[in-house]
Amino acid sequence: MSRALDRAIAALEAGQAVLAETELRALLRAKPGQAQAHHLYGVAALLRNDATEALKRLERAEQLAPQAAVVHQSLAEAHLRLHDLARAESHATRARDLAPQLAEPWNVLGLVLLEQRRYESAIAALRTAIELKRGYPEAMLNLAVACNRTGEHELAITLSELLLQNSPRHTGALINLGMAYKGLRQLPQARAAFTSAGDHPMARFNLGHVLLLDDDLERGLPLYEQRLQVTAPDDALGVRWDGNPAHGLTLLVQHEQGLGDVLLMSRFLAPLCDRFAQVLVHAPAPLASLLAKLDSRLRVVTSLAGQQWDLWCPMMSLPYALGIRSVAELPLAPWIRVAAPAQCGTRPRVGLNWAGNPNYTYDYMRSTSLCTLAPLLAIKEVQFVSLHRGTREHEAHEQGLAQPLLQAPDFLATAQVLTQLDMVISTETAIPNLSAAMGIPTVVLTVKDVDWRWRSWYAGVTIAAQERKGDWGAPIAVAADAVARLRELRAAA
Repeated sequence: MSRALDRAIAALEAGQAVLAETELRALLRAKPGQAQAHHLYGVAALLRNDATEALKRLERAEQLAPQAAVVHQSLAEAHLRLHDLARAESHATRARDLAPQLAEPWNVLGLVLLEQRRYESAIAALRTAIELKRGYPEAMLNLAVACNRTGEHELAITLSELLLQNSPRHTGALINLGMAYKGLRQLPQARAAFTSAGDHPMARFNLGHVLLLDDDLERGLPLYEQRLQVTAPDDALGVRWDGNPAHGLTLLVQHEQGLGDVLLMSRFLAPLCDRFAQVLVHAPAPLASLLAKLDSRLRVVTSLAGQQWDLWCPMMSLPYALGIRSVAELPLAPWIRVAAPAQCGTRPRVGLNWAGNPNYTYDYMRSTSLCTLAPLLAIKEVQFVSLHRGTREHEAHEQGLAQPLLQAPDFLATAQVLTQLDMVISTETAIPNLSAAMGIPTVVLTVKDVDWRWRSWYAGVTIAAQERKGDWGAPIAVAADAVARLRELRAAA
């Protein structure tokens, strides 16, 4: 019996999950109550990326050995694969409590906390894992990821380089090294790290980001397509459009990523109507009514049930499929137009937004609090209004700011509110994508790692970037200068 377990363990160490399962099936036929065998079977299923099968085996192992820390650790990994973060945290915490002296449970707990965007707790857990097991590569890599997500890029570089000392071709370390250099705006070093990672889709996707930052669309857009190897789009949508003429056919444009990216790419929707018999746009519900206003020939839906199409294209692939190869070919604002009510009042009206969706991976860095914008609010002869919706609405109420979006049911209503503004100042959310697409003067408050979307893809955008992590002083100063110019223009009118 022990020889069968030994063979299964050896197979797992060699990455041979199927061979391990063969050994374990024979063992469990003879001894179905063997907890270790059920656990190893679950580990093998995880190795095959079959989290559902793994969970079944691991739950049986837990029944047989409820105090085994390693079983709870594997259960946490299975639930994490299945995106059940609450159960993943429960089992990771249980594994840590049962074996606090072991590094592995701390690493899994850190990974779960990382996925929950609880970055400070994740970093503390991962640091503990590394203290308990010096040179622990999995925990070092996870900590590098956490550091990049929280702007601690220098530490991410140190961790990545330590990993590369022992494993010079470590793909994860090279990708995180590239992300860290990109975060510090050291683009040649970022480009070199991503290139060294070879053909890994995530590395090539991020290399595309760097090239787009240089406005190199000819090389950047093809590499940006590598995101589809990472996100695995739905093959059930059928044949992807390759950009060739397709008159007489129906094209489905499938939304992806965030609302801001849909607004960014919405510039290409109306031109598509000249290339197809019909353009069907599958859009998030908050954007549907606004996108339908772009061109009467567009058919915008929020569900694909009952719909038919011949070809489909991911929303973010439109510029590549349309043959856009330089920023000079990009349609520029305004391409979103809504009726503007009559203006009243003599003071400039400026909309402020300081935070986005807290569930966004990098929200920790991009969002702030309204008190950060206090130097703007102190400017006289300007009427500021809040454009924030979400968890920080109370801050606007406490500052006495009007909140005209509270009654806006969707982005069409939001756009109608924006038409009454002279300027928008916002962190990186959907709001500045909308205002910029409407041609409204927009100041984007960003981290040091300015996104390629703000550089040449919008006209009339002022980039106000941090000089140091978490220091909003420089961006606020740029925004204040923009407001001062606005006041001067209004006074001279």
